[in-house]
Amino acid sequence: MTVSSHVAATYPGSMANRLHDDRYRWVVMSGDTSPRQRWSAFARVVAASLVVVPGLTVGCLDPNPKNGHPSGSGGVHTVGPTGTGGFGGGTTTATNGEQGGLSNPGGSSTGGGGNPGTGASNNIDAGGGIGQVGVDAGSLPDVGISDAPAACATQSAMAETLPLDLYVIMDSSQSMTDVTAAGPTKWEAVQMAMSSFFNDPASAGIGVGLQYFPQVQPNVMATCGQNTDCGAFGPCDKVRVCAGPKTTSITQCMANTDCKGDETCQELGSCAALSTQTTIAYCSPVGSTCVPTGDACTGFAGNCHARDKCDIPSYATPAVPIATLPGAAAALTTSLNMHKPDGLTPTGPALSAALQTAKARASANPGHTVAVLLVTDGLPTECTPVAVPDIAAVAKTAATGTPAIPTFVLGVFAPNDAAAATMNLNQLAEGGGTGSAVVINTNQNVTTALQAALNQVRATAVACQYKIPQANVGATDFGKVNVQLTGMGGGLATTVGHVTTQAACDPTKGGWYYDVDPSTGGTPTSIVACDASCTQFRAVSVRVDIVLGCQTITIL
Repeated sequence: MTVSSHVAATYPGSMANRLHDDRYRWVVMSGDTSPRQRWSAFARVVAASLVVVPGLTVGCLDPNPKNGHPSGSGGVHTVGPTGTGGFGGGTTTATNGEQGGLSNPGGSSTGGGGNPGTGASNNIDAGGGIGQVGVDAGSLPDVGISDAPAACATQSAMAETLPLDLYVIMDSSQSMTDVTAAGPTKWEAVQMAMSSFFNDPASAGIGVGLQYFPQVQPNVMATCGQNTDCGAFGPCDKVRVCAGPKTTSITQCMANTDCKGDETCQELGSCAALSTQTTIAYCSPVGSTCVPTGDACTGFAGNCHARDKCDIPSYATPAVPIATLPGAAAALTTSLNMHKPDGLTPTGPALSAALQTAKARASANPGHTVAVLLVTDGLPTECTPVAVPDIAAVAKTAATGTPAIPTFVLGVFAPNDAAAATMNLNQLAEGGGTGSAVVINTNQNVTTALQAALNQVRATAVACQYKIPQANVGATDFGKVNVQLTGMGGGLATTVGHVTTQAACDPTKGGWYYDVDPSTGGTPTSIVACDASCTQFRAVSVRVDIVLGCQTITIL
């Protein structure tokens, strides 16, 4: 009688689903270099904290102040630990009784006053403007701004965010049929949350498109017992692990060379009599006798190797094309309700295709913000790229490209998988330029938590990219555009410095950049805030204005 070795592992859900999808991901596979390698372990990448520093008040000097004409403002003279006062506005002498311009706040504790006006022979002499109290710039950090520009602003407008288009790439692998603590399956919870998001009045005006992964080959068996079951889409893949007399943990393998000296690579099975609803007693080799119950070690069904599609074009065309809510809500909800979970998790080609589709959308609609939303309940298990760092690199290329396409990541996992999932999905979100993933565990009310996460994505995606207003007269001079923040209660405006590219964004000083660098000959259509400044822009107590006419203040 052959005695099997077995290892118990706690995991919710059915045993068959467990081994045919990403829920088996805690098994670390070594030595597999095939393009459909299933499992890997990855190091945690922690996003650096961003510290927000207030901007500096930067004024412009009106060379010819008159009645009804904007008064000159105090300009910044020097900035640094011992910053001094700005030059006063309204320096030009008024004639014919016109009043000299009032000086707005200077760069330090007092602003300069306007020069006295001199009246014409038969008019009343108008006195010079009185300098207003300014802000002490000596306590602010040096961000590379020196003297104020010489020309005053010609127009200012409250910043208007760009329309948002969201391309949702949805994981519909077999593990989505797992039941959550609240009762519905993960797939049902996601359906309800997405439908609520689509029909939320706050989502009106957002463009949304939808695609699923995996896409599967038609007429191929969902499971297989042997290679002949798969035909041209084989072989029949079954989970194999390193097993031996001293084995106490599970390590997936492809060949004996992947195992220790006293282990061999064998097909994995389970001891039914030793397994419970939450614990699977794995065993090997299949066909051996389980101890002490005496039942046989039973193998799991396999999956046909090429059943799930791995080519990018299969995921590039959306199941529901991008269209504007609320009009698009019915088609999106119907698609979700009709779709059924199946297959494994080819995240690499699915996300690559979604980013390509989103980039094409952004190129065709330069006045829009376009982002990808990845919703998944598992880590990548097949196709190329399969390693999380490699997929994160794809997301980073899109996030830092032109046009830039960020990737938001939402994950739904069992509680004992949430920690490992967060480490890996954070890499995808960080690569996609959105900081960190939102991971929901199935002990929560998944529908409610996912709805809150979707609302957060909606708010974040539209907060930090703004239209460039059209100049009132002539073409917009992209060398004379500035961004100002003002508290909603009034007070002094602060100017956020310009950086030349996204790569030049400072993690503490922030800044903003054009979606297209005009120095390269391109024509910008929007202004994008760096991460540190974006935090400020999202504050409800702040108003963002785009100011035209003054020389752009560049900090890097």
